[in-house]
Amino acid sequence: MMAKFSVDREEDEEEDRGAGTSGYISSSESPKHKKQKVVPKRSNDEKNKDQEEVMVKSEKEEGINDCSSSISVTLIDPEVLDCSICMEPLTPPIFQCENGHIACAPCCTKLGNKCPSCSWPIGYNRCRAIEKVIESIKISCKYSRYGCKETFSYKQKISHEEKCIYEPCTCPITDCTFTGSSERLYLHFSSKHWASARRFQYNSPFAVSFDKDDSFIIFQEEEDGRLFLLNNLFERIGNAVSMSCIGPSTVKGGFAYDLVSEYGRTSLRLKAFTNSFNGQTEPSTSVEFLLVPYSFYRCFGQLKLEVCIRSCRKFS
Repeated sequence: MMAKFSVDREEDEEEDRGAGTSGYISSSESPKHKKQKVVPKRSNDEKNKDQEEVMVKSEKEEGINDCSSSISVTLIDPEVLDCSICMEPLTPPIFQCENGHIACAPCCTKLGNKCPSCSWPIGYNRCRAIEKVIESIKISCKYSRYGCKETFSYKQKISHEEKCIYEPCTCPITDCTFTGSSERLYLHFSSKHWASARRFQYNSPFAVSFDKDDSFIIFQEEEDGRLFLLNNLFERIGNAVSMSCIGPSTVKGGFAYDLVSEYGRTSLRLKAFTNSFNGQTEPSTSVEFLLVPYSFYRCFGQLKLEVCIRSCRKFS
């Protein structure tokens, strides 16, 4: 697969093109800088919706102004920078067979150093050109539209996005289509769905009643606006109740919480930590839940719990 770039430079650098080099553009007047091939820009209708903005840093010699040391590049096919075997971002060392097929080092080992495309040996010859391209690229986070301003090398793409706090969250109200960062979601919920949640304060126990068939109840903290879901799963012997925090699933750890259910002189208590849940999929079933037997149901199938969500967090 061939990478296609559209390269934008300052107008005063257009003069750097030589008479016989119409297909090339130099990154600086210095002869130490290598020339980079330019593929003609595609029309707007042909551009891939998934194109990513990257910054390619060219080699700098001492004394060159920083503003001329990089070029803006539009990568039409971002997947060209991924290993075609494991589909993970390519990171040095990168190897190629004699037919030019490339693969990352772990895949070469797993395949017994045999190219899956042509069966020639692979894993012995480094592809220095691709390695240099990979090391030169700075890419923006895929959550930039939701507020993330960070840029990083392409090999750091997965590690950054696995922990980015700007992972989008969706509104828990069924017919609402809002999607945004967790901070914007909390503001949206406060202004648009104020009556749809029960307000509470950290470290202060409160009672809540709900129908045994309700799948969840929404809580919102009064000060920071953070949203929580009380998940209610109907089982054959009772209801499995647990708590989730609506926020980026990339954030590890959770808030401590207590659930207490009482029936006569018998009480059941759960002390656990919330799971993070971004609202885009069904909340995962927690291994920590309070199982409330049928005998604890009140009139008309109502369940009553005492809930306490604490401000302290546990990070894993």
